[in-house]
Amino acid sequence: MPEDCLGKIVGDLSGRRGKILGMDNAGRLQVVKALVPAAELHHYGTVVRSLTGGRGLHAEKFSHYEEMPVEFERKVVEEAKAAKAAAAAEHGH
Repeated sequence: MPEDCLGKIVGDLSGRRGKILGMDNAGRLQVVKALVPAAELHHYGTVVRSLTGGRGLHAEKFSHYEEMPVEFERKVVEEAKAAKAAAAAEHGH
């Protein structure tokens, strides 16, 4: 992305539980390397285009599995229980 967009992208990645690994120059562009949970990257290409006025690109690849933070684990479990209860109610169980 252009250098003037760097702060917006780094801030957005940090808000998505991202860990910035490094930043490099690629000519007149900046390249940010970060580890970000896959669940936080849904449609991230659209976010990058929006934050950079269409001047930034996004690429991702799987890195590793990691334990989910406890607060997120609780949220996922509660959502699953609620979905299961709603499905049971819908089917009259």
